[in-house]
Amino acid sequence: MCNRSSPSLHDFPYRGEKRKCYHKWIVNVTPPGRGNCLHDCLYCYARDAVYSRKKEGAMLIYSDLASTVEKELTRLELCPPVSISNATDPCQDVPELRQAVKDLVGVLVTWGVSFHVITKGDPSFLAEVDGFPGRGHFFLAVTIEGPPEVLGMLSPRAPSYEKRLASLRWASSLGLPALVRLDPVVPPLWRSLYGEDWEEAASLVVADCAAAGAGHVVSSTGRFTAATRGALQGLVRDGGGSKGDGMEECYVYDRSYTSSGYMLRRGLRLDFHRRMRDVAREHGMTYAVCQELSAEEADTPVLPHCEAFPMPFSRRVGTREFAPLAGCTANCHVACAGLDDPPCGRPELALPQPFRPSSLKMPRQASPSK
Repeated sequence: MCNRSSPSLHDFPYRGEKRKCYHKWIVNVTPPGRGNCLHDCLYCYARDAVYSRKKEGAMLIYSDLASTVEKELTRLELCPPVSISNATDPCQDVPELRQAVKDLVGVLVTWGVSFHVITKGDPSFLAEVDGFPGRGHFFLAVTIEGPPEVLGMLSPRAPSYEKRLASLRWASSLGLPALVRLDPVVPPLWRSLYGEDWEEAASLVVADCAAAGAGHVVSSTGRFTAATRGALQGLVRDGGGSKGDGMEECYVYDRSYTSSGYMLRRGLRLDFHRRMRDVAREHGMTYAVCQELSAEEADTPVLPHCEAFPMPFSRRVGTREFAPLAGCTANCHVACAGLDDPPCGRPELALPQPFRPSSLKMPRQASPSK
C-alpha cells in the first residue's frame, strides 16, 4: 500500500482538434506499471508510458485514494465524470485493491458524481457499495481483445473470454449500461489464426457482446512501441502468418493523431472499422473508433462522444452533493465550441486540450448551500 504524493484530479493529456476523448477525471487505483497489474498483457499501454513505474516489486495500491478524492471534491464547483482506472485494472482479484475501489466508489456514490469503470475482471463486488451506482450517471466498459485464441496470446493471465462476457451480463442484469472495448484488434495476428475470414471472427465477438448486454462498441487497432510491434510479429510468425501480411508491413510509424506510435496503415484501418460499424448496427449496437479516425469517418452518426453513454459534468448543489448538468456531454470542444453560454457557464472549457483543475474549483468567496 502507498499514499498518493500529488492530487488525483487530471484529464487525458491529449491536445489538438483530433482529440476524441471527452473530459474526465482519471482516477487510477495504483501507480502505472507492470508490477501493479496481474494481467501482464503483452501490449500494455500503461507499462510503456513515460510515467510508468519501471522497477518491479510488490503491487502498490493507493490506500488513501478515497480520502484524497473526497478532499478534492470539497473544493470543486464543477466535477468531471470519473474514469476508474486507466493505468491498471481496478477489478483484479486482490482483496486490498478491491477494498480501495469500493471505498472510492462509496465516495462517488455519496456525492452523486458520475463515473465509469473499465475492466477485464469481475466488477460484481461494486454492488456491495451502499447505494451503488448512485445518483450520477454510470456505465461499465469491458475490454475484450478478441476470441479466446487471441486472448490466449495477448492477455493469457487476464480473465477468460467467458468471464468477460459474464461481466457484461452482470451489468445488464442490473439494468446498467455497458460497452465493450474491442481493443486492440491486430489484423495480422487474427489473420494468422483465422485466415482470410478473420473479420468473421471479429463479427462473432461483437455478436457475443451484444447478446451479453453491451449496447456500444469502442474499437481500435492499436498504437504500439517498436518493442511491442516486434513481440506481436513473433506471435504472427508462431501462428503461421505470411511475411507479406506481418506487423512490419501493416503497422507503420504514425504521429498524425493525439500521440505517436506504430499504427495499422490508414486504408486498412478505415476498411476494418467501417465493416465493424456495420456489424454493430446489425446487432442493435452503436460503434466508435478510439482516437485513430475522426468521428465522421467511421463512428455511428450523432454520438455525443466515443463512449456513447451520457457522461455530463456535475455541478455542486449542496455541501456534499453534485447533480448532472442538463445538456452537457463533457465533450466540450465539440458540443460547446463557440458557445458564449454553455451549460456549465464556462466557455473557457471548450478547448481541445485537458481542462485546468483550477477552472473547476469553487470561487473563493462562495460557500455551498443545501
